Order: sequence, then C-alpha cells, then structure tokens
Amino acid sequence: MKHTLYFLLCLLIFSSCASTKTSKAPSPMGLWNYTITGTPEGDFNGVMTIGEVDKVPTAKLAVNGGELAIEKFVYNKETKKMSGEFDYNGTPVYFDAVLGDDVIDGGMSAGGGTFPFKATRKK
Repeated sequence: MKHTLYFLLCLLIFSSCASTKTSKAPSPMGLWNYTITGTPEGDFNGVMTIGEVDKVPTAKLAVNGGELAIEKFVYNKETKKMSGEFDYNGTPVYFDAVLGDDVIDGGMSAGGGTFPFKATRKK
C-alpha cells in the first residue's frame, strides 16, 4: 500500500511537469517591413531594425536610402509597448506602438499630427 501511494505521488508529479507548457512571448527583435501613411510628404515605407546593444533595445528606420536611429527607444516586455523619438529634417518625431505576434501597430506624431505606423515581421 505504501509503495502504491509513492508510485501515485510520483506519477502525479511527473504528469504535472509534462503538462506544464512554457509559452514564449513574441519578441520585437529582428527586421520589420514598415509603412507610415498620410504624412504631408506622402507615405513612407522601408525596413525597421530592432536589436539590442549591451541589453539595451535599439531601433532604426531605413528611409530614403539612409537610416534614422530612434533615440530613447524603449520596449516594455509586459505591456508590449514601445516608444522613442527622432529628428526628421529638423522636425521632432515621436513613435508609439504595440507589438502583436508578427505585427507592430502604432503611430508617428510630428508637427501636431499623428500618422499611422504599421510593421510586419520580415520573413
């Protein structure tokens, strides 16, 4: 009887470990095809690169043959929100977005207007 109880206890422990599933939250790291729509200068698209330097998240946009670093880039793993700012031709631009599984949705604000920003993970 005692051995049966130990056996059942071990079986319960092993089965609970086997049924525990670890889910990995989506990460913003990588390359993203982005589009910014409705700006006074027209629509913009290109590739956004999100990486890490010394465990600090970094982001940059490829635009018009160059790159714009998003300064003060912040990503919150719990809320999946990201933000930052950069200067575009003398105009400060503010970035706010939320990470989905393979999509980033948000906006770019500049000169009193907010313009939709959408990015999809580059495959």
